[in-house]
Amino acid sequence: MKKYIALILILSLFACKKEAKINVRLSKPMQQNKAVNLQINNINDTELDQIALWIDGKKFKDYPYSTSISFSLNDQYKLGEHQLRLVFSKDKKEIANAQISADLYAGIAPKLLKYKLINTYPHDINAFIEGLEFSKDTLFESTGRNGASSLRKEDYKTGKIYQQINLDNKYFGEGITILHDTIYQLTYQSGEGFIYNRNLKKTGNFSFKKSKEGWGMTNDRHNIYMSDGSEKIWRINPKTMLQDDYINVYTDKHKIQNINELEWVNGKFYTNVWMKNALAIIDQKTGAVENIIDLSELHKKVTQHPNLDVLNGIAYDPKTGHLFVTGKMWDKLFEIEIIK
Repeated sequence: MKKYIALILILSLFACKKEAKINVRLSKPMQQNKAVNLQINNINDTELDQIALWIDGKKFKDYPYSTSISFSLNDQYKLGEHQLRLVFSKDKKEIANAQISADLYAGIAPKLLKYKLINTYPHDINAFIEGLEFSKDTLFESTGRNGASSLRKEDYKTGKIYQQINLDNKYFGEGITILHDTIYQLTYQSGEGFIYNRNLKKTGNFSFKKSKEGWGMTNDRHNIYMSDGSEKIWRINPKTMLQDDYINVYTDKHKIQNINELEWVNGKFYTNVWMKNALAIIDQKTGAVENIIDLSELHKKVTQHPNLDVLNGIAYDPKTGHLFVTGKMWDKLFEIEIIK
């Protein structure tokens, strides 16, 4: 675990006096909306009367000098790394300061949810799936790998492909989403995405300059969201196709990196994490992981073969409230109901 200890910037008081030496540490990791204490060790017993706490370059609060101060950060502060700076003063004159870099974790622990398997359907065993989404009873799928990337329209019950277009060999297809009958598709490391109509005719391109990679994609009927393999979920303005905000995904103890395929379901993000056969349900506003669904048993139900890979593909059917999930090189598509 990270040690939250600040090294002090030492300022000389006067030539005849001892230097101020102060160590500061967090008594425990910061969690959103929960009190946390900063412990202060005034090594040379320097005379002080005030402490100013700054967070991310902005004044947070002034405190009378003490060996500990308490504070909490609400959901106006993103989960993730923050810079805490303490300024120690005497008679309004700064004597010393200390800075801590610390992560803000979720204030809740994720709960494990169960699921019920409703149906099993055939799926293309050669599809290296990267994106999956329902639109008007049609299943749209994006596949990856250079030279094998495609965008497809499918009959989910039979696995039949109605229509397919292949990407140029230089592109590695990634996540997709459909907003107002427009299809958006990411690519992996090209920094480029494609726009299509429902007939899979390409109508435009877009770029994502704030992310090195493109992974998963979804929308909430107003904005588009994408993952990039980190702990971030980016918001994209569909009018400009620019990334204009993001959340960081955290539990109460861990930063969750490798966020992959995304699906928006009733105000929550559903995602799988690369190399994990499980889903996480994430608060759309804060990034806190609220629930985990272990789908490792589904991995065992597909044909086991040398190229079999992990879970990656989430589609939500609003008519039934069911999820459809599959994986890379899986020969089955599973319809499941989440039990809450």
